[in-house]
Amino acid sequence: MGVAGTVVGREATQAPAVKPVAVQAAVAAPVIDEIEEAELAAAKIALEVIGPELVQDVPAPAIVQPTVAAEPKARTIEMEVTAYCACKKCCGPKAQGITASGKHVSHNNGLFVAADKQFKFGTKLLIPGYAAGKPVEVLDRGGAIKGNKLDVYFASHQEALKWGRQKLTVTVVE
Repeated sequence: MGVAGTVVGREATQAPAVKPVAVQAAVAAPVIDEIEEAELAAAKIALEVIGPELVQDVPAPAIVQPTVAAEPKARTIEMEVTAYCACKKCCGPKAQGITASGKHVSHNNGLFVAADKQFKFGTKLLIPGYAAGKPVEVLDRGGAIKGNKLDVYFASHQEALKWGRQKLTVTVVE
């Protein structure tokens, strides 16, 4: 409780309990005026002696910065992109439709890539002309996939043949 609250509280405890409201207001008004004048004088002295930055007892309002979602980092790489499917011709005689990451080829509607170990499983790649322009995950590996080579998965051998072999600028979304 501040000085004004103490004085008003003291005045209230000393006053008889049966004073009419008009009398209470008449008694309190001059006391409050005196307190306000004393507080104003004290504030002026504090400004002169201490300085304005230390006088204020109210903390400055916090500056709120708008939250902006961080843009994902991206880098591009020139890659040789070929296509494959889950058939025995593309994946060998033991093909079972399971990727090196353990996911079935139907995962993510069959939209994923096989890449070199430089790309961890789950890395998202944006391949022009594949997956309707959406990033796809690296879920598979391949014996012939080394360095800047990549295989995009298709559900059928015909679709994979149609894709063929392309040199593309692939975006790695990090």
